[in-house]
Amino acid sequence: MSHPNANSLRRLVPKIDAARTPSASPTDEGSTASNKRRCISSACMPCRKRKSKCDGEKPACESCSIVYKTHCAYDIDSDHRRKGALKRDIRQLEEENEKRDVILDALRKGTEADVDDIIQLVRSDESYDTIIETIKRMPIKPALKPEASPTLEGELAAFTGKPSLKRACDNRHYGHTSNLALAGSDDELPLVAADHIGTWTKVTSDVDLIKHLLSLYFTWSHPIYLVFSEEVFFYALNNKKLKWCSPMLVNACLALGCNYSDRPEARADINDPATVGDHFFAEAKRLLNEDDRSCLTTVQALGVMSCRQAMMGQDSSGWRYAGQMMTMAIELGLHLTYNVQPSGKVTDSEMEARRITFWGSYALETIYAMCVGRISGLPRTAIQLEKSVPKENLEMKIWKPHGDPRLLHEPTGLEQPAFTYTVQVQSSRLTEIVSDTLQMFYAPRDRITSRKLEVHHERFIQWHDELPSSITIKRDGPTLPQVIALHIYYHNSLIHLFRPFLRVSFVQNTKSPHQICTDAAVTIAQLMSLYSKTYSMRRAYFILVHCGISAAIIHIVNISRTDPASPQLSVQAAAYLTDIIHMMHEMYPTYPLMARYFRVIRSLITKWVQNVPSNVRDALQAIDLPSPHSSDCETDLRPPDPAASTSYSTDFDEPSTSTVEINGKRRKQSAPDLTQMTPNLNNGKGALTAAAREFLWTPFPESMDGMPVMPPERRSGNDNMDISRMLDSGVDGDWAQLNRDGFTMDAGNEFWGV
Repeated sequence: MSHPNANSLRRLVPKIDAARTPSASPTDEGSTASNKRRCISSACMPCRKRKSKCDGEKPACESCSIVYKTHCAYDIDSDHRRKGALKRDIRQLEEENEKRDVILDALRKGTEADVDDIIQLVRSDESYDTIIETIKRMPIKPALKPEASPTLEGELAAFTGKPSLKRACDNRHYGHTSNLALAGSDDELPLVAADHIGTWTKVTSDVDLIKHLLSLYFTWSHPIYLVFSEEVFFYALNNKKLKWCSPMLVNACLALGCNYSDRPEARADINDPATVGDHFFAEAKRLLNEDDRSCLTTVQALGVMSCRQAMMGQDSSGWRYAGQMMTMAIELGLHLTYNVQPSGKVTDSEMEARRITFWGSYALETIYAMCVGRISGLPRTAIQLEKSVPKENLEMKIWKPHGDPRLLHEPTGLEQPAFTYTVQVQSSRLTEIVSDTLQMFYAPRDRITSRKLEVHHERFIQWHDELPSSITIKRDGPTLPQVIALHIYYHNSLIHLFRPFLRVSFVQNTKSPHQICTDAAVTIAQLMSLYSKTYSMRRAYFILVHCGISAAIIHIVNISRTDPASPQLSVQAAAYLTDIIHMMHEMYPTYPLMARYFRVIRSLITKWVQNVPSNVRDALQAIDLPSPHSSDCETDLRPPDPAASTSYSTDFDEPSTSTVEINGKRRKQSAPDLTQMTPNLNNGKGALTAAAREFLWTPFPESMDGMPVMPPERRSGNDNMDISRMLDSGVDGDWAQLNRDGFTMDAGNEFWGV
């Protein structure tokens, strides 16, 4: 039976296989393919916007090129439905998750201080990459990938070493060459209980006296020799926190503060000025002998004790305390940046306290080394610790001139922001350059050339040019005394850099070492005069003592030499030298060390100045020094007799008796076998005399007072302060070699008969 609509149905025909039917025409095949719609993966951007059909042809589709005649462009990444785009999105999300995991891992493993730093970075809208880079530089060092199980080989591979924690919360740093860090914690006795502290000193119970002496210390010593935080110190003092304050540190500060006090109670014997501060220093020394374990407060106390001994003229004792301070700082690892507590419980305040203590100790020890003419204990290249970042609230703390009689009635007008930590940071930067200079002089690795000196000079100038405006010399108001002292320290460093080379000039430099030293000495005299007029020299910072004598020596050089081209140079030098003598005499009650420096000035003038200017002669007579070339010039101004001290024994280099005791028998002491050295200004050979060598070529002659140098033919092997050691050939040797090193003889000026 047929279907009623059979005629309307299309007949089925077999499929025509083009491969089997060679008679099929190309026209028919193309027509069949064109009738079938081709699918495309993505349309071009213009067709998407027009919502028109796109054939997906590249570089331009038919709609854009023929119909609409517009620019055709494809954006494959915009279509997130495609498999490639989805893979890229997944990979990007995985990378972001890995970065977040690193930050979370650091938050889990970091200390409270680390966590605070990381949170501050996150809140500052820093990128993940920036945050991770910062975390990598942090001490916690979170692992980016799971690490293998710890092994003994890995334990021994730690090149920088690690700390060893004591039971008393003291830390010891041990490098990789030590085996002590592999042991566990040591058992040590606990510190003194806080309830036995009382007023922190057994010398006196007068709280008013203690406050008075501490105020003087924190005003006239602490801002330059900043070995601990004043804020942390008083917090611990009031709350009896032995971690940040100790009786030894308190007594050391009180002993030093006594030098700036006019009260009779500041003396161990109220009738003997030579015993100022002895009772407090004896207590600090007793406490050190009872407990000399390494800890932060002991490092700080040693620094204060070192400074106090130097002020009293006990430079040998002070140098030992400074060396012990730096040795203990290295033992505690204060010069390194790493997490010092194995338990990871170091707070930001602890790390900041360590930074302040180290940089203050480093500056103190390096300045001491400069003053006594020795190499510093820690080279700059060994330091891996960043400097403190000054905080505005601490910088704006008002400095007041405590001890000034004018403060008893009304403000002096000298009160101003202290900028305490800005001064410390800049002092540390300057001290690093000074340390390199000392290394060049006292531990030379090769010959000193003019170019090396110029490089150091350029570093000093760059430091001065980059000083913040807050610690520059003001012309419209009072300048902080610590800022004036910092600038004097800078100019003193220039003098010590070039003073060994006063007789030579640089081949490729128009300004000679003599001119540089003269300019620095003039500036020091002017800055000291500014200090004296503003604050008086009664409570001048201790560093001004050494800098003043350095400038005075340069002025003596200019008085002693005859330069027809600059006749006013000698007159100017005499005026500045007179001012310095008066100001140093004003400092004498504070610093008994001044007696030794007065001897240096008088001896140099006696030896080298034939015609002493009248103003210089009057200044010497005003301080009870005999005039040069007078009949009583053998008498000497001596420092206060340290025999009256009750806290320490004298360690002057000069013996107090002419007899020695051997096997219970007393006999006269033998005279030292030293060659007498007298000037010979008219030898006619152009050679520098032995006495001239003693004065000219010692970078720090005041530290060698009373110690004559042997003649060249008998010079000892460790006589490394002579120019002949630094330049190999000496000024009277191979001038061709000196010229190759960049030096030339300053033939335009007669110098001590040369």
